[in-house]
Amino acid sequence: MKLYEQGQEILAKQQFNHAFAAFQKELPVVKKSKTASFPTSKGGTMSYSYASMDDVVQAVQPVLHKVGLSYWFEQLQEQVQTQKEFELQPGITETRPVTVTVITITCHLGHVSGHSISNTVSGPMDSSGKKNPIQQMSSAVTYLRRIALVGILGVACTDEDVDGYSPDIPEPTVQASTHYTDEDFQRNLPTWRDLIENRKSNADEIITLINSKAPATPKQVKQLKAIKAIKQEVH
Repeated sequence: MKLYEQGQEILAKQQFNHAFAAFQKELPVVKKSKTASFPTSKGGTMSYSYASMDDVVQAVQPVLHKVGLSYWFEQLQEQVQTQKEFELQPGITETRPVTVTVITITCHLGHVSGHSISNTVSGPMDSSGKKNPIQQMSSAVTYLRRIALVGILGVACTDEDVDGYSPDIPEPTVQASTHYTDEDFQRNLPTWRDLIENRKSNADEIITLINSKAPATPKQVKQLKAIKAIKQEVH
């Protein structure tokens, strides 16, 4: 019986690998059909294009079903203690302990044979804008599900137009002053590199994150896009 079960597991993995290879052969490119824009603190306007969860699902689901693959999500929410800097007055900050809500999403990709693999991503609630707590959670869950699904499938997202920002500031010197600082970029680069290499995120998503704080410089964008994901074998 044990040998039989081992044989069935091996067969299921082989069928999964065959189906995943067939999916990759017809791997669709997801269009970034959505656009977001918002004013910056310097008086300009930042905009970027992105692929929504609906865009990803619409592109991949027909191919997944065709080869016998399907996906599902698990969600975990927990309170985590961390440190946060508060500005008491210009130039003077204080670090205080705070409790943040961290949401963890696991995306499972399974085959009709019974074999499956998974990809897990975590992140805080989305506190941008004027969202209430339920909206903050919903926004974060949607974002994390998209990252987890794109990561496990290895799907590429491309622009309908040009990705990035379009600052509404005529003076070049003012525009340059709004860029994401090199100091912050170099401090966060090791973490971003790890996320990209381990397929937990991709360069476009990190650039979007940077742009939500301040526009990334062309050099920073080029450096992030040069990081390649480590090839992972499907077992």
